[in-house]
Amino acid sequence: MHNNNKENIYEDADNNLQKPNIYNQYSPYYESIKRQRFKLQPGFPLWSSKLQQFISYYGFSFTKTDHLKLINFYLSILSIKNLNYVNAKICFNMLSQLTRKIRLITRNDLIIDWKIFYTWAKLILFNHDEPYSLVSMPKFTSNKMYNNNNKETIYEDADNNLQKPNIYNQYSPYYESIKRQRFKLFKEICENLSRLIQLEELQPGFPLWSSKLQQFISHYGFSFTKTDHLKLINFYLSILSIKNLNYVNAKICFDMLSRLTRKIRLITRNDLIIDWKILYTWAKFILFNHDESYSLISMPKHIVNSFLFCVHNCRPYFSATATQEILDEFRPYLCPFDTVCGDVMDYWNMFLPVHLPPELHDQGFKLWLSEFLDIWETVCNNPAWEQSLISLFSCVAWHNIGYIDWEPWLSPIFTRILKNLSLPVGNVKSTKQTQNYSVSAAATWIVAMMGNQNSCIQYLRDLLNAIKNFYHPSNTGDFQTELISFLSMLTQAFVDRVYFERTSKPVWYFNPPKSHRLSDEDIDEFVNCLKEYAFISIFNKNHLDLAAETCQYLSQLRPQLIVPPLVELLFSSIDNMTEPYRFTSLITCLTGLTRQIVRQTSEFSQVTFQFLSAILMVITCVDCSSAVNTRNDLSEIEKKVCLSTNKFEDFISELFNRIFQMIDALSTEMPDTLIVTMDLKMEDYQIGLELTSVISCIVRQCSKKIFCMVREKITNFLATYSYSPKISQLLTGLIQAILKGNPVETLKYLLPQTYEHIEKILNQSDILILNDDKGDPELLWYLKLFSELVCAPGDTLIIYKSMILSIFHQCIHIIHKDSHQAVAQAAKNLIKSLSYVFPFDYRLTAENIEEPFTDFLPIRAWGQHVEYDKINVIFHIPNEDEVDFACEFIETFMYLELRILKENRTKISNDERLRSLTIIHHIAVGCIRMVPRIESEEIKNL
Repeated sequence: MHNNNKENIYEDADNNLQKPNIYNQYSPYYESIKRQRFKLQPGFPLWSSKLQQFISYYGFSFTKTDHLKLINFYLSILSIKNLNYVNAKICFNMLSQLTRKIRLITRNDLIIDWKIFYTWAKLILFNHDEPYSLVSMPKFTSNKMYNNNNKETIYEDADNNLQKPNIYNQYSPYYESIKRQRFKLFKEICENLSRLIQLEELQPGFPLWSSKLQQFISHYGFSFTKTDHLKLINFYLSILSIKNLNYVNAKICFDMLSRLTRKIRLITRNDLIIDWKILYTWAKFILFNHDESYSLISMPKHIVNSFLFCVHNCRPYFSATATQEILDEFRPYLCPFDTVCGDVMDYWNMFLPVHLPPELHDQGFKLWLSEFLDIWETVCNNPAWEQSLISLFSCVAWHNIGYIDWEPWLSPIFTRILKNLSLPVGNVKSTKQTQNYSVSAAATWIVAMMGNQNSCIQYLRDLLNAIKNFYHPSNTGDFQTELISFLSMLTQAFVDRVYFERTSKPVWYFNPPKSHRLSDEDIDEFVNCLKEYAFISIFNKNHLDLAAETCQYLSQLRPQLIVPPLVELLFSSIDNMTEPYRFTSLITCLTGLTRQIVRQTSEFSQVTFQFLSAILMVITCVDCSSAVNTRNDLSEIEKKVCLSTNKFEDFISELFNRIFQMIDALSTEMPDTLIVTMDLKMEDYQIGLELTSVISCIVRQCSKKIFCMVREKITNFLATYSYSPKISQLLTGLIQAILKGNPVETLKYLLPQTYEHIEKILNQSDILILNDDKGDPELLWYLKLFSELVCAPGDTLIIYKSMILSIFHQCIHIIHKDSHQAVAQAAKNLIKSLSYVFPFDYRLTAENIEEPFTDFLPIRAWGQHVEYDKINVIFHIPNEDEVDFACEFIETFMYLELRILKENRTKISNDERLRSLTIIHHIAVGCIRMVPRIESEEIKNL
């Protein structure tokens, strides 16, 4: 057959096609499409996918004869004995698609033997091998034998049984799309991971799809059922069992097992048992491998950390007999005077199960704890393996609170801890033979031993009293890092224990008996024991952050014992001229206690009044004094707080007066001609950010009356402002704050005023101002102000569309570099505001905070946390008018600049070219989210 006859073949065959895609004939490339579709031939399994794509793109563009041949082809494949499930699933998919158009093929054309599907029904629907992991089926195989009409039901049913999905996705405006996407993506990941096992080929699919699963968990959380969760864990454990598995794939397994077992509360010991010997085999390969030092093998980076995290997370699921097996494995090597003893202790610290339930304690720590304590007490020369024992004791104490009697061991335990601190005596420094105990392990061990009115807290008090002098800031040395860290770790572990014991959703691995849980008296005694040392540590210049963290934890336990003394110290330090560092240290410490400060409790009500003017993040700036007369359910404390709020307006007015004084001082402090260094720019930038943050906290959560006062003060100041480049960042910070707080009112007063000033400057000057490379300072300021104002949500900017376009038409051709950069920035901000989806309304509460206060009292929301399932997120979603405005703007200005560059590229000056490119660049950045993705069908023909 000659090539000249090909066109005739296409034309003749085109008349006999079943039902081709009718829209393809309108394409300018229709002849190419006809030739291309005849080149595709069905294959298996790769070409089955091509055939599926062929039908999606071109419809049933083949004759009835070919149609019947394809159906019979896949039926014949299903008749093959021992056909694997993956290929069977492909056949089900293709037969479903090929027989979807029932009108195309009649019963006279095709007869199918029902026994073929009956055979597969027994293998798929009533297969008892899969629960025992004897076979692995592709996910949702059985659904493909029926139809795809129940997809929405699958999404809804699966959503109710998920382990722990990402809670923040539900607040997205595209949550329904996210649910469909995560369902399809997880299905694809599972199918490809199972295909790896069936084909016995780990490369290159295993790293790829494991990475996909890791990304899936990061984006969607544990958005799969417990059954799938367990299958994934067992999948990676089975990969680790493969002989001669390379270290790269092993590291992938460790990382994935760490990620999958991280949420221990999701899977109990009844759901999963892990064989410790699998991980022990890899411990010998990784931790005690001597080949790497001789460059005989190359291990992936951080594989040791990956392995240790994996063992730590898998440890709660070791079997009940694992303890005895591990002891039998290593006891023959236990000799305190041999170097191998260190390896044995590391293995025990790594593998011995400490999470066993009470009924299995006889098979757990009771087999070894007393023996190990005797060894530890007997050997007093600080061997290196002692660190592993301390870590093991700490872990077993934490997970078995109330089931171990530590009273007989308290004295030697605290004595050894004191000795191991290695504190200097006089001028003699202790020589360290080994590393000190882990501060975290020692602190956790101490906290775990408390409770049931034992003497642990008294021993802790004696220990701290013995080392009290070393906490004083004048006693500097390396030891202070460990001492202050010790306080921080103690308080952190204590807060964690209180939370786990009193949470409404207890975890299965932490269940102390009620008699040994911490009481309110224990909490009071603990806070009183540590607070003195925490207060001393605040004034340590090198470790202020740790001391502030300690005070924060203590204030969460008992705010009435921590906050008032700190406030008294603060006010006493204000007038202290000899020790200015005391004031800054206390202010730094108190920034972490804002919630505790503003809560209304009878113990420190006066403190609340003193801090009303300083803590704005967690309070609403509303005058609630009238509530005293309208409500009869107020406590005495609430009445005092309400009456004190009438000073908000005076305070905020005075605050802005001082801000304006600071801006004036900065503008006159240094002449504009002075070269501004990068450090000064960064300093101004940081001050601008802080200023924006403070004012945003006020205007977002204040009454309308206070906002009007703030807006009036700012607009009056801007009206008399003389532009200075040094403080423009501060002024734009003011604009950003009030714009976020109330964009409608802000634009109403500032945008028309800005438009009038720009137009007035341009009308009064001649056309040379557009080509003047020196620019006009006043015009530059109003252009920067304009670029900030168009950051408002798009629905509020639509009202001023003509005004905004007029400003761009008049100013877009300005040559001055700073001016055209301000115009370009305004263009980018405008397009983002019109086309982006973003959250707004960051108020502390969604309730109405205006008078009268009959339904809601704003002060009761002060310092309160918000449950994640009660967050009311409001998004700005562009409407049709906003998108049309953005498209009109792009077509008007971006295409204009492109045309200028194309037509006059050799005629325009460098300044003009720079201006044009700057405008194009900023508009392109602003509209990037409106452009289809590179793989989109919309741009394939570009």
